[in-house]
Amino acid sequence: MYTKTTSSLIHYIASFETQHLNQKLRLLDLNTDQARTINFIASHPDSMQRDVAHYLHRQEASVTNLLKGLVRRNLVVRTIPVENERTKLLSLTQAGNDLVKKIQTSFTQINATLEDPLSDADATKLTELLYVVQKQLDKSQE
Repeated sequence: MYTKTTSSLIHYIASFETQHLNQKLRLLDLNTDQARTINFIASHPDSMQRDVAHYLHRQEASVTNLLKGLVRRNLVVRTIPVENERTKLLSLTQAGNDLVKKIQTSFTQINATLEDPLSDADATKLTELLYVVQKQLDKSQE
């Protein structure tokens, strides 16, 4: 007999979220990491590549190609500040800024889909419990 475990339920929800977001973001010609990167840069102007890598939980080297693609598509700009020529600061172009609201709508829709069947108190409690789990996972990776 198969019983649903916490990890199998989390996996199911994560898979659902991924499929739903991929479908919505495909219409914007983006994948999830590209959308999350644009959203991050919109919230953190003049951030650096390592900030994006940390946010995405990826190695800096793997974020390089992601950013190159966004620069090539004229969605992100890398600027080199005068005071530190080794640093490149990331910002969005007008085209990148135009996508932000559409991207945020996709993320808001999936969040609403997940939380709609819950009361406000249950949604808050679930978020709190998941945060506890996340902190434990972060500790285990140190």
